[in-house]
Amino acid sequence: MSTENPQEIWQVEVGGQVYEAAFAELGDWIGEGSLQPDDKVRKGNLRWIEARRVPGLVPFFNAKEQGHPMPLVVNTTEADTPVAEVAHAIATENFQPTEAQPFIAPDPIEHSIALPVEPKVAVHDPNFCAIHTDLPTVFLCSGCGTGFCKVCPQAYGGSVRLCPFCGALCRSMKEVVQKRAETQKRTAAIDQGFGAADFFKALAHPFKFKMSLFFGAVMFAGFSLGKSVTGLGGIYMIVSALFCLMLANMLSFGVLANTIDKFAHGDLEADFMPSFEDFELWDDVIHPLFLSIGAYASAFGPFAIVLVIGFYLVTSSVSSQMNSFQQNVEKIPGTHYYDAQRTVEQSQAVKQALGNVASKHNQQLEEYDKAARGEVLPDPVEQNVSNTETGQQEELIAKIQESQKQELESVVGKAPDTQAKESEAMLQSFLGLAAPLVVIGGIFFLWGVFYFPAACAVAGYTRSFTATVNPLVGLDTIQRLGGTYVKILLMGLILVLASAIVGSILSALLAPLDLPGMGNLPTKFIGALFGFYLSIVFSCVLGYAMFKKSDVLAIKA
Repeated sequence: MSTENPQEIWQVEVGGQVYEAAFAELGDWIGEGSLQPDDKVRKGNLRWIEARRVPGLVPFFNAKEQGHPMPLVVNTTEADTPVAEVAHAIATENFQPTEAQPFIAPDPIEHSIALPVEPKVAVHDPNFCAIHTDLPTVFLCSGCGTGFCKVCPQAYGGSVRLCPFCGALCRSMKEVVQKRAETQKRTAAIDQGFGAADFFKALAHPFKFKMSLFFGAVMFAGFSLGKSVTGLGGIYMIVSALFCLMLANMLSFGVLANTIDKFAHGDLEADFMPSFEDFELWDDVIHPLFLSIGAYASAFGPFAIVLVIGFYLVTSSVSSQMNSFQQNVEKIPGTHYYDAQRTVEQSQAVKQALGNVASKHNQQLEEYDKAARGEVLPDPVEQNVSNTETGQQEELIAKIQESQKQELESVVGKAPDTQAKESEAMLQSFLGLAAPLVVIGGIFFLWGVFYFPAACAVAGYTRSFTATVNPLVGLDTIQRLGGTYVKILLMGLILVLASAIVGSILSALLAPLDLPGMGNLPTKFIGALFGFYLSIVFSCVLGYAMFKKSDVLAIKA
């Protein structure tokens, strides 16, 4: 029995003319010969198809071709009497009733439903074509789910194939099976959750692509060594170092964005290195560079601002103190600050002080001599006055010595005790200003460490600079990840500690190779190789996390 609604209006193209009729009437048209198997029909606004490809009309064409009677038409009224209650028997060629009783149809007739003869049809096997049942299924309809062989779907444009029954797009059976397997695998992986197993997979993933790992690490190490040319001096060396820094950043973030993007969309066996077959300056150089700038700016931008403000305040305070200190320093002859009159007065004061000291000293010797002979000692008041004058003279001598010391330091350099006093004053000034800045800077630095993985994740799965610099997107990502983000932070901490340990060991072993101004180049090269590997591992960790949370992040495969 047809599954089509008998009341639906169908369009029929016969002899270049288009007619409309209810689906129930098409059976009569077939019996009259007005509707042929190759005539075009369609339901509503669907595409035109041959009448013989409509499943509900196939029994009518078969009966017409074989010379059998058309399927019996049973009428129903508005009472909607169920078809099963009125169609107890199907008219056949050899049917003979035991009692001749005419069939009386109820009036009035509203519409009719065609009930075909119950054919003995086997259940359709989806592994074989619905039309050519002896051929295996090659294409599967995405609409009705019917299987077809290679020739049954109608081809358009060489690659597009449409279902002959419903007109929907047909896909290859291999593609459908692969898609279902990937969907099942994705669902199972998501249900498993993110954990330590993914961390160990991330550690092993770079070695699946040994050539990419080798060439990528060598490039990154070369760029890292290029940053050391600033020790040679010169504006060209500084520009070259900045250029190498940009290239190293571009390479690492290109790997990160490529890995996260592919992993998040389910391609867990993808190469971490971007494909350079279709090299484009924007996609492969400029875009990753902007993504790295956005990630660092959103994470450590506040800390950098506090650092700049603190440096400005501290340097301004130190500069002010140094200017005040220099104003109190006695200038020496030979400079434009030299004051000849003041130098003469200072020399006379020194001579007078020395003369007073000598006379006082002789007077004290005479008084001691008198005391030894038993004569009267001087008046205590005079003695106190004498002591006071002596103290003033000693203070004057100390000032003169300090002035002479400063003049000498201006020529041959500062004495160690002077440098110590200046350093102590600068440190006290720095601590006075830096105490609140250190607290604020520490808070923003911890924020950067906490937020940086989220910024990298956003840069990877959105590939958008505006989304990367927007902290609201990163915070929303952290909220969606939940406990998974805590695991990401712990894994990132492990990688940082591994990098620090390896760097310390290399520095200790290769310390004799340290060059002035350039640093330890072998240590930097080997450390960069290991650092590139750790950056790939970190990218894979974020990629696995995005994949396992693709449902809550609304990332489609």
